[in-house]
Amino acid sequence: MIDRLRSHIENIKEKGNYRFLRYIKPISSTRIVYNSKEYLNLCSNSYLSLHNHPEVIKAAKEATDIYGAGICSSRSISGSIDLYKELERETAEYKSYEKALIFSNGYLANIGIISTLTEKDDVIFSDELNHSSLIHSIRLSRAKKIIYKHRDINDLEEKIKKEKKRKGNLFVVTETVFSMDGDVAPLKEIYELKKKYDVNVIVDDAHGTGVFGETGTGIEEMLGLKGLMDVHMATFGKAIGSYGAFVLSNETVIEYLINRAKTFMYTTALPPAAIGASLKALHIIKNDLSYRKDLWNNIDYFRKKLIEAGFDLKDSIGPIIPIVVGDDRDAVTMQEELFKKGIFIQAIRPPTVPAGTSRLRLTIVRDLTKDDIDYAVSSIVEAGKKVHIL
Repeated sequence: MIDRLRSHIENIKEKGNYRFLRYIKPISSTRIVYNSKEYLNLCSNSYLSLHNHPEVIKAAKEATDIYGAGICSSRSISGSIDLYKELERETAEYKSYEKALIFSNGYLANIGIISTLTEKDDVIFSDELNHSSLIHSIRLSRAKKIIYKHRDINDLEEKIKKEKKRKGNLFVVTETVFSMDGDVAPLKEIYELKKKYDVNVIVDDAHGTGVFGETGTGIEEMLGLKGLMDVHMATFGKAIGSYGAFVLSNETVIEYLINRAKTFMYTTALPPAAIGASLKALHIIKNDLSYRKDLWNNIDYFRKKLIEAGFDLKDSIGPIIPIVVGDDRDAVTMQEELFKKGIFIQAIRPPTVPAGTSRLRLTIVRDLTKDDIDYAVSSIVEAGKKVHIL
């Protein structure tokens, strides 16, 4: 086995796709230390910079003081402490759904939702650029899988038409904001297909929550569809600045997941600190819209500067910005050039993205200053010229 694994690792290295862990020390919401050098961090998903908010940290400490460092049980046994009930109620209210159920993270939530709610006679229609957690959850289901072209509503409808007389149920599964491209699913059109063909829609709003919509509740709010999907998943580990994930639906769906979702039933509950922090962050987001406003000021400014410099930001519209380089090694070269300039950013390569679309994926957060953004843009421009994409 070891010889085989070494051979695979050498093949990964030859293709320029070798990965290793960089152990960092965060020193602020926008700065980290790596190998004794300080870097500007451009790959955090803490869009509202709440993970470092003093009130959020205080809430995490208070929950730890009261409940301990860990819960040390699955939620089905003795892990569902009263903080869970409060956070589930507030999360459902925040997103305008009947009920919420908290999972330990987004990957486990997606695996639990799709593998539990679908059966062998069902059909799942999946956007071709869905997140790995959705892809693997569909593989674990017994349903028939059909991939439709990225955000192509006509292709989706044609594929639904061919399966509409099938014995089982039909499901459309999509991210709302695609994590590697930053573009948005045609959710309004998907909702029309839901009504027209009686399909069930499962959405992953991990990167929309806290960012999009008039009050920041996500893509559904932005598109006038708040609370209207069959199943809605999102996380506490991005804009909310903590850890964990939640599933939203009606009472029947949540009741069934509690009784049948293996990734819920057999996973240790979240540490109390994460639940306490999520509660406080959610209160901040709901009661002070200035956090979202400040983030969008940074998004608009950063995007404007990059577009002026000549970068094609594709169809991305929010804090996720893909700079598609193409060649794996060129993407790594850009990453290394930016490291030299004190900018911490990762090259994203296959299998995370399709072959030939290797990229830098940078993210914008609320606590970036204009000076940070100006320096980042000038550095990215220089790195882009180095690999001849500008």
